[in-house]
Parts: sequence; C-alpha cells; structure tokens
Amino acid sequence: MPFQINVHAQDRILEVVYPPQVTSADLSEYLTEVKKAIVGFAGEWSALVDQSQLRVMPTDVVASMAALNAYAQLHGMQRSARVVTDAPSGLQAWRMTKRAMLTIPTRTFETRQEALEWLRNPDAD
Repeated sequence: MPFQINVHAQDRILEVVYPPQVTSADLSEYLTEVKKAIVGFAGEWSALVDQSQLRVMPTDVVASMAALNAYAQLHGMQRSARVVTDAPSGLQAWRMTKRAMLTIPTRTFETRQEALEWLRNPDAD
C-alpha cells in the first residue's frame, strides 16, 4: 500500500503519509486500514496528514477523504494537522476540510515537525 500509516500510541497521534498519486485500489486498502487504526484508539486522538508528496487529489479521492474525516471526527479525532508544500495543496486541504464539515481545530503546516509540535501542545495556540 503506497499510503504510510503510523500510530504514535504515546502521543495518541495517527500519522498518514500520502503517496505522490492515489489509485482507486490504493484508496480502498487505505480506507480499510486507517479505520482499523482509528477504532484502535478507542477515545480521543489527533491526526497528522502529510500530503507533501501529493500534487493533485482526484475528485473521487477528495470525496472519500472528506467522508473519512467526518468518520474520524465522530470517532475521537480532536485535532488535524496537514503538511503541504505549496498554496494549491493547502487550498485543496482546506476544501476537503470544509467538505467534511469538521468542527475540530485544523491547520496546515509546511513541515512535519511544526505539525507535530502543534498536535503535541494543544494549549500553545
């Protein structure tokens, strides 16, 4: 599976690294695996989504990710940080967040380290 899923159990952070391109088969497998990880938290957790390699997210993928984000929020996601490398990617991440109708704090960052720091220190806002 080209998506990388890492669970940081101590920090209760689910980290996902997107591949440069997403196929339907990759997406199907990813959705199954990431939902298992979400359920495994059994409570509150945060998401770190690294989209820095992904250039364009196909429309069907945006819809699937929006639905996944809504699912995640209903299953304990408290904060969501996205790593993007350029303005179009940031806009795409924002659109997906709006489509999912997330009510939790969400932010985009240019580096993984900045995103992790924000997730680990929610009172620093």
